[in-house]
Amino acid sequence: MFEQFFGNYLIQKKLITSDQFADVLETQKSSRVKLGLIAVAEKMLTPRQTYEINMLQVTLDKRFGDIAVDKGYLTPDQVSHLLSLQGNPYLLFAQTLAEKNIMTLAEVEDAVLRYKEENSFTDDDIEAIKSGDIDRITNVFIKINAPLYNDMIALAIRNIIRFIDTSVSFSAPIACKTYRFENLASQCLKGDHDILLGFAGKGNSLLTIATPYANIANPYEKEEFTEVDEDSLDAVCEFTNVINGLFASKLSYEDINIDMLPPITYNDNELVSEGEFYVVPLKINSSDIDLIISVDAKVVVK
Repeated sequence: MFEQFFGNYLIQKKLITSDQFADVLETQKSSRVKLGLIAVAEKMLTPRQTYEINMLQVTLDKRFGDIAVDKGYLTPDQVSHLLSLQGNPYLLFAQTLAEKNIMTLAEVEDAVLRYKEENSFTDDDIEAIKSGDIDRITNVFIKINAPLYNDMIALAIRNIIRFIDTSVSFSAPIACKTYRFENLASQCLKGDHDILLGFAGKGNSLLTIATPYANIANPYEKEEFTEVDEDSLDAVCEFTNVINGLFASKLSYEDINIDMLPPITYNDNELVSEGEFYVVPLKINSSDIDLIISVDAKVVVK
């Protein structure tokens, strides 16, 4: 995730090109693989155990390594070893830029300092972004004075990275009272709070979510959607349902009662609310998608 934020900054400043950035990311895909694949390669887990942990992440908001420890498949020391093999995101990105003669390590460090100054980041903020830790990064960028919003945005981004694509970046949430959309896959939660979570996109952008999630939900029948239609929107709705299910479970432990309503899709319409809701602009594998979240804002589709 670090490379997405910092890489886009480098492109904006014309320090690297979009093609160079894409080349670096492609190289990193073979260098920084998922923890489960490393564990299987190291003969610490079987493919079946890895699949089991991946499926448990649909119902448990936990890291892969934490679930492996809970199941007794790995020890904390083994997880630490696997993480070290996976690599530090900042060092890996800087190293790849240098190896491809795009930027020297000194130039990267200088750009990091300018990135920090221009965004008024603290040293702790920069360390959080460099770490690649999702929770630490979302705390830097997502600062809404309402805990439920922050928690739900962080949860959504964690699950995008787990199930959809690791190439994710996002901008600060935008407060809205109206929002025009082309395609929207959404779901409402009702109870002590009225919550709406949805993903909106233009053209075929929502396929960036639909295809990967459909293939996770049914790994034995590979799906490749070619257009945003009822089936592909249903796949996005299923992913939305996973996020909401995890969030509802979290709220239940806090004695907050909530029920999940069936997901709904809309086309070419507008959200209108009495209070403010938030739109979080996402970039997932180069596709622009908006994460829509409303808590007690009385949002309706018109």
